[in-house]
Amino acid sequence: MLFDYFDLALHNIRSRKLRSWLTVLGIVIGVTAVVALIAIGQGMKRAVEREFEAIGYDTIIVFPGASFAQGPGGGPGPGSFGGLQPQALNLDALRQVPQVAQIGYLRIETAMVTSTKMEGQGFLRVTGLGPGVKENFGGYFRYFVLESGRAFAPDDQFVAVLGNRLAADLGVTVGDEITIDNQSFRVIGVLQAVELGRGGIGFGNINNALFVPSKALEALNQDEGKVSLVLVKAAKGAKVADVATRIKATMSRLGTPVSTVTAEEISQRISGVLGAIQMTLAAIAAISLLVGAVGVMNTMYTSVLERTREIGILKAIGAKDSHILSLFLIESGLIGLIGGAIGIVCGVMLSSGASGFITRAMVFGPLGGGAGAEFSPELIIGTLVFSFVLGALSEVLPARQAAQLRPVEALRYE
Repeated sequence: MLFDYFDLALHNIRSRKLRSWLTVLGIVIGVTAVVALIAIGQGMKRAVEREFEAIGYDTIIVFPGASFAQGPGGGPGPGSFGGLQPQALNLDALRQVPQVAQIGYLRIETAMVTSTKMEGQGFLRVTGLGPGVKENFGGYFRYFVLESGRAFAPDDQFVAVLGNRLAADLGVTVGDEITIDNQSFRVIGVLQAVELGRGGIGFGNINNALFVPSKALEALNQDEGKVSLVLVKAAKGAKVADVATRIKATMSRLGTPVSTVTAEEISQRISGVLGAIQMTLAAIAAISLLVGAVGVMNTMYTSVLERTREIGILKAIGAKDSHILSLFLIESGLIGLIGGAIGIVCGVMLSSGASGFITRAMVFGPLGGGAGAEFSPELIIGTLVFSFVLGALSEVLPARQAAQLRPVEALRYE
């Protein structure tokens, strides 16, 4: 019996092709919007999780200063890693804080950079790497991959490693010279190009990054002990939040207050923002689905009027009210299912095409990593089921009207 319902419902849909496809279109638009937004949102949240899994949730970022770029609830906000001003900080005291396993630091300056192969000069961000920071905190530097040349050695000073695009803009390769604040630096390495939007904390897009040893910046500025941020790794088994509290208390006692933020805090804040945005956009997209459902209801009301005599004939030959109700519910459910299937395909195409643009505009781009749309089986199956149910529910009232028609009156309808 059920297969007969589906066969008859498909026949009725095919016999009214234009109207059926216009109705399906309303469902398609709504499903496309919902699938695309949810897939992009899931991809972005998963990208955040991957980034911080690679970085390590046992990491604490320490900023000199008592109140740096505070976000909600205090502490540094997730997008506040650019434009850091170097300040003096007692790193030896930081190493002595209980349950601090390792530290590494960056010094970030803006300097005048030029080369003999480039006309004019430019002010660029120069990142000084402290001893061992790249080796001890590899998660932050996983895009620091050399295309040519070598990395820094312990006795290096006036040498530089350049991002791929910056090297091309300056017209230099390994072995050439560049000038930073009137001091000559030898290029010892050029990094591999990476996708736009990937980079690292403090130095943004690594394609345009300029790295030097931290002692080179100390020599240029004739000072020592200044840092822009410190990366701290908590000891195994230690509670990261407690270690962060001890760091702030210790440095405050020494008269050099600091702000701290853990990798987990940044991840939670970014995920929270993305979740709120996703929910808002999904709610807006749901309005399109509601409009599509109203279209299905309108079509089925019209169908009931057009098929009044047909309904009378079915009842005259023994069809019950429940049979008529089931027929119309299945027909509208199929319209929803067809629209859902097409909408999923369109949503996949739209979100896949848009994910590249979204990646470049992502709020966590400076942390590295791109985000592609993710299509979970739950999303695909759930959308198909929801589309069928939505189509069926929108037909409840018209189907009840059809089922309640009296056979004699229906047969007399012209």
